[in-house]
Amino acid sequence: MKQIYLLLVFVFAVSLSFAQDAETYFKPLKYRNIGPFRGGRSVTAVGVIGDPLTYYMGTTGGGLWKTSDAGQRWENISDGYFETGSVGAVAVSASDPNVVYCGMGEHAPRGVMTSYGDGVYKSTDAGKTWKKMGLSKTQHISRIVIHPNNPNIVYVAAQGALYAPNEERGIYKSINGGESWEKVLFVNTLTGCSELSMDPNTPEVLYAAMWHHQRKPNIVISGGPGSGLYKSVDGGENWFEIHEGLPDEKGKMAIAVSPANSNKVYALIESDSEQDKGGLFVSENAGISWSMVSGDNRLVQRAWYYIEVFPDPNDENTVYVMSASAFRSIDGGKSWELITGTHGDYHDLWINPDNSKNMVIADDGGAAITYNKGKTWSTQDIMPTAQIYRINADRLFPYNIYGGQQDNTSVKIASLSLGREAITERDWTYAAGGESAFLAFDPDNPRYVMGGNYLGTIEILDMDTKSETKIMAAPIQYLGRAARDMKYLYNWSAPIIKSQHEPDTFYHCAQLVLRTRDKGLNWEEISPDLTRNMDDKQGKGGGPYTVEAVGAENYGTIAHIIESPHEKGVLWTGSDDGLVHLTKDGGVTWVNVTPKGLKECLVNAIDISPHDPATAYIATTRYKFNDYTPALYKTTDYGKSWTNISSGIPYGSFTRVVREDVSRKNLLYAGTEKGVYISWNGGISWEPFQLNLPIAPITDLMVHQGDLIVATSGRSFWILDDLGALAQYKTKNGDLKIMEPEDAYNGS
Repeated sequence: MKQIYLLLVFVFAVSLSFAQDAETYFKPLKYRNIGPFRGGRSVTAVGVIGDPLTYYMGTTGGGLWKTSDAGQRWENISDGYFETGSVGAVAVSASDPNVVYCGMGEHAPRGVMTSYGDGVYKSTDAGKTWKKMGLSKTQHISRIVIHPNNPNIVYVAAQGALYAPNEERGIYKSINGGESWEKVLFVNTLTGCSELSMDPNTPEVLYAAMWHHQRKPNIVISGGPGSGLYKSVDGGENWFEIHEGLPDEKGKMAIAVSPANSNKVYALIESDSEQDKGGLFVSENAGISWSMVSGDNRLVQRAWYYIEVFPDPNDENTVYVMSASAFRSIDGGKSWELITGTHGDYHDLWINPDNSKNMVIADDGGAAITYNKGKTWSTQDIMPTAQIYRINADRLFPYNIYGGQQDNTSVKIASLSLGREAITERDWTYAAGGESAFLAFDPDNPRYVMGGNYLGTIEILDMDTKSETKIMAAPIQYLGRAARDMKYLYNWSAPIIKSQHEPDTFYHCAQLVLRTRDKGLNWEEISPDLTRNMDDKQGKGGGPYTVEAVGAENYGTIAHIIESPHEKGVLWTGSDDGLVHLTKDGGVTWVNVTPKGLKECLVNAIDISPHDPATAYIATTRYKFNDYTPALYKTTDYGKSWTNISSGIPYGSFTRVVREDVSRKNLLYAGTEKGVYISWNGGISWEPFQLNLPIAPITDLMVHQGDLIVATSGRSFWILDDLGALAQYKTKNGDLKIMEPEDAYNGS
């Protein structure tokens, strides 16, 4: 018999003084990571020359990881050092493998689940310790290149801010190991460097792909007058554009020189205008002139997310392209074969120059290693780096947590594993819907789970039989359409909730609220459009060359809905363009209760106080306007008036969610881009409550059965089991007291 204690019991006398901050006072409390252990997205991975067992993997939200046993086990090496979690580039010195540079901010810039970075970090002991080396305003770094013979000479390809123009983009060079930087190539405030390649035979020769791009809440712009290919022959001091034989109009691009033949250079180019066609181009004269070698659209589809090319270092005619699929050509790009065996959606590839059969690949499932040229790969199902969307939980024992995992299925996972030491794959399974799913069900009998996906796809899944029924409100194919031409305009993560007061009743949101009272057999509209409905922001989701078809850029949608646990018929909604609405009669009438003066923003979460039906909280953010100001609001009168309650949360920690404790009134938890915060006084002031939780974006929180459930972007689910200790905590001086322990579980 093994005792499993989920609650840390304070059996000693504790002072109730508020002299210490909450993190110090509650240091014995620990969040625990429950998984799932299946990898999340990685856009950068690299091996170590001379050590075929050691590799580094940068994740999108989960920090930097390292394996020293060829992928049998990965260990996080950035916790405690990095201030943000999204890694865009990692590079290891060829001349000194102890020197590692890491650039922050994902370079595959999604409209959701993409986090900004804070510059460059450096290790001189193979990742044991790290030092920040500046460039914090670059926000997104796509590549770091180190001189093959001198680790102090390093180049950084900075894409720059995703949602606005900024000066801190282009190419930076350091000759003193990152102690100081010089910007050596800058085009304009909307053009960053998407790829940088050095000729290892002549390190003074560099090639760069400069990308004119910007995301707005309603569109991804990929291409413009700033896009171009550049070359330097003097170590980056001077650059000249190379364009003969290339399309005049260019979007995102990648460029790479062949280490096997310095005269051969490959370039992938997005250009889908009427005049030009994108594809793979090759130069046989070191970039002076170019010719198209392949117009295969698979190589350049959804260009902003992919577009990567990698020549084999030992064979000039073998070249790899990373796209939705991974491709290899052995005839210089004329024909292609698929590389399979890993997750899919590919972003980076490192090929061992000492052995071309040895590679590490980075994709939407993490990193994987091969020693036989891609015939087999190391597993990706051992990494707790999942990017999770919304949380829901049932009331079984042990209870289960439900959520959508970006780049994967939705998931149902047990909060603990009775009789076993750890939660394993035996304790979790897929649930309804897809990666971006809201999940809804009867918490006491969660056999039938309703889950969604992008563009309004929705289903009911019988968790016992695994049979599914499609229940889309309007079964229309929306791919590639302009938003204004869609009957229902859905958010990428379209809200779905089950009524707490009516059986078989569910709510589903587009730009308006839909209701079903028969588990999706029939749907009815119960609201008007509850968004700003701005026609100028309802075109197609991408341009000028490639349409973003999957719906991530739909704008003018409802992002959140919540039903009052206190009162039947009371519903609140929040839109992705900054409106809050309330109905008290089940949708017959709706009132705009948006906080006065609230700018266009994402209302990402709403919480109704469990202690007062008139009190509600909203978490808003303007990160899609390049504004990282935290913005939480509270009302105590059903939205007639609001108070900003963000004091104490610093700029940069923009807010995604706020929840009130069930047991203690005015005890609030906030999830931000940089971690968890706590308020003891209803939001008047906040302080960090990170404890042992790693730095990662917090996407959702749920107070459930005495626990705080945490969803992260890049580190899977975590649970803080000890909310009873928080509920008993006094914030003013008082007498000594022994805290009353919560129940413990006895399992075997």
